[in-house]
Amino acid sequence: MRYITLTILIVFLLCYQIGLSQNQKGIAFQAAARTSYGVIMPNKQIQVRISILKDTLTEELLYQEIKSVTTNPLGLFSILIGAAEPAKIITIGAFEKINWTAATYFIRVEIDPENHLQFIRIGQQQIQYAAYAFSADHVLAENVEGVLSIPQGGTGVNNISAFKLALQIDKVNNIPDSLKILSKASIQALALKLDKKDTASLSNRINQKLNKGEITASELALSLGFLPFETHFGAFTDTARQTALINTATAVKWRDTIAQNEVSIGFNSSLDPTRLLVVKAGAYLVQYSLQVSNTQIANDEISIWFRRNGAAYPNTLRQFLTGAVGVKNIFSGQAIILFGTDDYLELFFSVKHNQTQLLKTSALTNPSRPAIPSAQITLFRIQ
Repeated sequence: MRYITLTILIVFLLCYQIGLSQNQKGIAFQAAARTSYGVIMPNKQIQVRISILKDTLTEELLYQEIKSVTTNPLGLFSILIGAAEPAKIITIGAFEKINWTAATYFIRVEIDPENHLQFIRIGQQQIQYAAYAFSADHVLAENVEGVLSIPQGGTGVNNISAFKLALQIDKVNNIPDSLKILSKASIQALALKLDKKDTASLSNRINQKLNKGEITASELALSLGFLPFETHFGAFTDTARQTALINTATAVKWRDTIAQNEVSIGFNSSLDPTRLLVVKAGAYLVQYSLQVSNTQIANDEISIWFRRNGAAYPNTLRQFLTGAVGVKNIFSGQAIILFGTDDYLELFFSVKHNQTQLLKTSALTNPSRPAIPSAQITLFRIQ
């Protein structure tokens, strides 16, 4: 079986430097992307995943981030680990909470050359030292000598009496609250405080408004600071052999549902299960893979693209060449597609030779492995 993939070699050029300002700390990291033959990869967009490990035995993750980068004409790319940057997602931990003085840590670098969220580990090594600015974040109080001034974050004094005098609380006593005299304003405020009966009545009124739908989406978003939404998704496969006429657009059929919520299989005008029905409007991440083979000729061309509501979706066409005669090929792709309410999606393919077909691989043994479907697709609402 031949997979369309790419092996990349990363050459480390510069690591472990303090970057940007005191409010934007990070470890500067620069590398060169090369193919397995040592050829640089200019102007190539890849995904880089950086992990900070506590040790290499348990591989406990303290921090992890994913960054989308594009190499320059020399194959170089740079990131600032831990700092806020465009196209960066922090998936685990908080960089600023790492105690660099507590232990020796390790750094792991992984890349995703085809942007399919399938990462390849290309390096892991011990961090030999941490920048002084990082270590300074965890200075112990007993190691500070002298008296720190207030602008430096100290108190400006070296004893409790002087500290109380500086804060103008030297005349405050420790009378318990139960024995303190209340002012008239405090007594009035306490008298107006809600009792249990009032609280129960207010809760019931709020619940009634929620049940009647009287709280609008905008009011809910204003109260919460964001508008929550349900997770809508669908995962579908097919294990039948599927063929197409030469140079003819043919819709992929879906007969098996793996999981779904507000996304389901529908039928076209010929009553074939080619449509994926999307109930809720939004932006969906759509990913597919097809297993393709040709038993007569090599390097046949296959085109794969999306149609939404019967019209070709812009910029989704992908073209592939099959391998040697009889070799099984996995062709995959993805796109972010905008759907309206009750829209539908179809995945189409066309071939240059009628022996180019979609086919499955049955379950395997020695070792036991599951079957490979002829076609599979997932839709996941992201917004």
